[in-house]
Amino acid sequence: MPRILQFLQLNSTNAYAKEHAKELENGDVVCAEEQTAGRGRFNRKWISAQGGLYFSVLLKPNNTRHLPNLTQLMALCICQTVRELGAPAQLKWPNDVLVNNQKLSGILSEVVLEQNRFYALVIGVGINIRQADLSQVGQPAVSLEALNIHIRRQDMLARLLERFNARLPKALAEGFASFGEEYKALFPYIGRTVCITAGGGKTAGTVRDISSAGTLLLHTQQGLQEFSIGDMNA
Repeated sequence: MPRILQFLQLNSTNAYAKEHAKELENGDVVCAEEQTAGRGRFNRKWISAQGGLYFSVLLKPNNTRHLPNLTQLMALCICQTVRELGAPAQLKWPNDVLVNNQKLSGILSEVVLEQNRFYALVIGVGINIRQADLSQVGQPAVSLEALNIHIRRQDMLARLLERFNARLPKALAEGFASFGEEYKALFPYIGRTVCITAGGGKTAGTVRDISSAGTLLLHTQQGLQEFSIGDMNA
């Protein structure tokens, strides 16, 4: 049975999970009330004050074909759970959850290597639950409390883990295809003009679709381009 390791403060739940990957079992969760060195994608600082939900899930799957899609599955589970609580949450590719164009949740997944071979995947999650002041975040952000949704962090975590773990086996076997239609139903950017920052460059275009592999298909002046990673801004 996966364990939940609770801490008052960590530098980063991802860092702890990576450092203790050999001691942790498949599915174990590292949770902290506060992070002193939380990180987001592209090494951005993630403000992790008390009141948010910060946790990392450690996975040691035998099938590694669809690892990138597990991050997208977690984003979908967060988005669906928040919608059940009454907030009009939406997805921003690849794994952000927004409410009214304000960031509610972000995810950072990292691979643990052993002798240059895959050993484990760490999915780190930050969700704004009760923070009163998010002005230091550096982008429009919102908490559930600000949306008049009141839920304990441990209850939110329990709901998310139940949903994610129930869908994990099929996602490991089939990848994005196992939940793609649900994901796209909560992704409002198809047909809209966006800019993708990836590989040090920026590409503007119109979102055509999300492929069965979870990649973003963008119609640009150079034709149809496919992105497996990047930062999307509308």
